[in-house]
Amino acid sequence: TIMPNWEGIEDAATMLPRIWLTRDKDGDVWKPLRKTDCKALNESRGEEILIEGGRATADPKNGTIRFNFVNRPLTKLMPATWFTKEEKNQKEFILQPLPEVDSWQVELLYQNAVRASSSLGEGLDDILKEEIVLESETQYKVCVMRHGGILCVRKRLRKSNFLGIGEVQYTLQRGYGQYTIEGEDDENALGDLSHCIFVIHGIGEAMWSKKEVSTLSMSDELDQLRMTVNRKKVATWREECKKCEKLKQPLPPPPNRIEFLPIEWYDKVRSPSHALVTSLTAVTLSSIPALRSIANDVIFDVLMYLTPEFCEAILQCVTTQIVELYSTFQRINPSFIAGGGKFSLVGHSLGSVIAWDILSILKDNIDKSIPKGNKHDPIVIDVPDSPTRVRSLATLTKETATMGYQAYAKGVENDSKHGTWGPCLPKKMSKTIPFTPDMTIFLGSPIGLFLTLRGAHPVFDEMRAIAEAERASLIPCDNEEAAKPPPVFDVSPIICSPFSLPTGALYNIFHPSDPVAYRIEPLLLPEGVDKHELPLPMFLSPDGKSLRLHVKARQVGDHFFKQIGSLSSLFDKSVESVAAAAAAADAEASRKRAIAGSDGKDKTPERPKFSGCIKGRECSFRLGGRSTRVDFQIQPGVIDNEYLSAVSAHSSYFSNEDVVDFIIFNMRCTTALITIDE
Repeated sequence: TIMPNWEGIEDAATMLPRIWLTRDKDGDVWKPLRKTDCKALNESRGEEILIEGGRATADPKNGTIRFNFVNRPLTKLMPATWFTKEEKNQKEFILQPLPEVDSWQVELLYQNAVRASSSLGEGLDDILKEEIVLESETQYKVCVMRHGGILCVRKRLRKSNFLGIGEVQYTLQRGYGQYTIEGEDDENALGDLSHCIFVIHGIGEAMWSKKEVSTLSMSDELDQLRMTVNRKKVATWREECKKCEKLKQPLPPPPNRIEFLPIEWYDKVRSPSHALVTSLTAVTLSSIPALRSIANDVIFDVLMYLTPEFCEAILQCVTTQIVELYSTFQRINPSFIAGGGKFSLVGHSLGSVIAWDILSILKDNIDKSIPKGNKHDPIVIDVPDSPTRVRSLATLTKETATMGYQAYAKGVENDSKHGTWGPCLPKKMSKTIPFTPDMTIFLGSPIGLFLTLRGAHPVFDEMRAIAEAERASLIPCDNEEAAKPPPVFDVSPIICSPFSLPTGALYNIFHPSDPVAYRIEPLLLPEGVDKHELPLPMFLSPDGKSLRLHVKARQVGDHFFKQIGSLSSLFDKSVESVAAAAAAADAEASRKRAIAGSDGKDKTPERPKFSGCIKGRECSFRLGGRSTRVDFQIQPGVIDNEYLSAVSAHSSYFSNEDVVDFIIFNMRCTTALITIDE
């Protein structure tokens, strides 16, 4: 007797393992979970387990999956061993899982057919006549059928038409068959979690999250970013393993994982039931709905954040989410901090402004916790008087105590304007994030624009002047008329503002064609520095030194033309010196007239001149801890049109290879000092 062949038997194992599947809602296609998650669920005995690397929790008793770090509705969960094969066309088909109660019936029929067709079996005649009625679909019956020596299990209607003409029959499949889940193998190959990054989205998330919009939402982008990072880490590790095998050296351990968690605030402040959204919908014209949707869902986010009340609501929302996810993450990964794990922040677009403001609030609370002395044991720094009196945040009076991170610009003595580097809020925020970020990255950030509007540049400049004055007061000099202080003291002028935020490192990364991105470093330099003297932003690369060949060639060309320009300027040196002398004489005469007209009191003190102060000096910014530079631009392509690149520049950061490599390298080398060659 020849053993018959079977159609639709993808898994011939005696003990058929259950495949666990999920879908968002009724009508969607069921998709299998990762193989490791299916095995864990089969061993769980109905208990809840963590799946997808801890990002979700499966509840087999209730048949649901809940997400631990993103705001998504519960998805459905079910196990299956048998599937209905619904053909869409000649090449494509959909597998619909049979409920377990039906799968048991079908499996029993299949096993009886296998035994009957075996060498010791009684033959298939009786089996081919047997029919079972599905318990979940009583309108269908299942039977074993034979076509030309091939057996199959078919599902068909109990009441068929005359001679079965036009009857729809479905082939039942045993087992799901071979499948792979993108990113599963790479994530399983990596080690434990070593870094958790909270990512704050920017403007327009209300639009990008709509299903009818093709643009990926922040959550989807981070899923892609996580898989890309894991794939690159595993590929690099395997190359290192091959090198070690050739050299007969011990294999390196697998690299640790990096987790990316989205912070979603748009749906909290833009709920459809919110009075603001209701009013906005009412006043919006019905014409050109596509363009008005861009204004309402994208541009309106910026306008909201410029309003103190909604700015506070957004900051409260983001801070609360970070606190909650921080707690949830530690509950799911209890040994993370003990094992040296670290937390970082990434902000994209307006999200970078939110991240900056959150760090400003954290800085304010940290500064308040530092002892500043008391009336019995005061801490006093002798700062000499100056025509324009500058105040440090540690010594503000009650009247000017609001000059800090959440002040409106207001005048102080001598009419010097004080701005703020942080948000303008109706009241102070006491809630802060529960950690100091190991690293903070801004992508496509308009922070430079916001700081300019807040009047932060004069505040940063005053901090620099205060640091200069405090250092001068500490230089010991017995002879007050001495020409210069002792040589052990560095008396070169302080160029970069000492302002810093509580973070281990800070990087402002932007595409040179991004119309939303702005620089930060010029605001940390004196206001009198000419634009052409400002240090150029650094080119982004993983280790800070490996630049592409065409970028190096462009640098050489720019340096060459700069040298030509400096040589040509020598011919006009005599003319410039005469003009400068005349201008200085006019300025001195004007100053004397002003003094004479004000009874010897100079009401408009001359601003210090900083032209040329940066030339030949290396700028080192204290804004972000170990990172001495702040502004980094993505390396342009070989053929790169600025205007064409501007269309996609702002939305391409999470898929940019340079950004991904930079994150991987710096998360691995968090203890190293990153220095970038210009």
